[in-house]
Amino acid sequence: MAKNNWLISILIIIGIFSVALSLFIATQTEKQKPGTRPLARLELNLGKVFVLRKNMTQKETLTRRATLFALDSVETSVDGDATMEFDSAYRIRVQENSLITLDEENDRIVIIIKRGDVQVENFGREGSVYVSRDGIRWSATDYEMNYKKQAPPETLPELAPAEGTSTPAVTMAEGLTSEFIQDTLKTHRGSFFKCYTQLLQKTPGIVGQASISFTIERTGKVAQAEIASSSINDASFRKCLIEAIRRVEFKSFSGDPISTVFPLRFE
Repeated sequence: MAKNNWLISILIIIGIFSVALSLFIATQTEKQKPGTRPLARLELNLGKVFVLRKNMTQKETLTRRATLFALDSVETSVDGDATMEFDSAYRIRVQENSLITLDEENDRIVIIIKRGDVQVENFGREGSVYVSRDGIRWSATDYEMNYKKQAPPETLPELAPAEGTSTPAVTMAEGLTSEFIQDTLKTHRGSFFKCYTQLLQKTPGIVGQASISFTIERTGKVAQAEIASSSINDASFRKCLIEAIRRVEFKSFSGDPISTVFPLRFE
């Protein structure tokens, strides 16, 4: 009888050991599955930023911080940006109106730029983070220090003078030139692009041109703004453009108010 009790105890111990061993193996296997290792920490800087998971089928609004894994994507709005921090000490900012995806390859992290751009704010261990753009890959350091200095102007959809039209002729005034007006308008490019982005959400793929006529008062304020012409017949889009131009402020100047037309191309 004692011998049977001893045998039963041995079997119970073996059973418990087997279960524990199975759980350990399962845990280790789970840790090795692709996409389960945290690749970066994402922090919101400003505006709207989204995290897209599970092959971009699950979209989360970033409220403060988030952890990024392989195949997670980050999308920023026209007024938003966020910062990614890596264990290798790299700190990289996802700029406004961008879409990037993180991937992992042989213990190296790859940032795939699908739209917009990134900026390296702090350099880390060389060879740990790479940037892929247009099918070409650079180390994060080479991308920031070499490629971006030689890269052509961005090819994102943007506002530009319409084909066949010249730079609008603007009356010269003391301290306020045509070049200054153009440069000021370009700094507000994001506001015009936001109008176009909202239009694309309603009518994907739409392209066209619009010309905005307006007057700059001596105080630098914009007055009498209206759509002079437009190939896009969307009332909300036109209203958005007018509101955007009215928010532009120029420096004050002497002389008569300046009236001009600003042609734009959306594509």
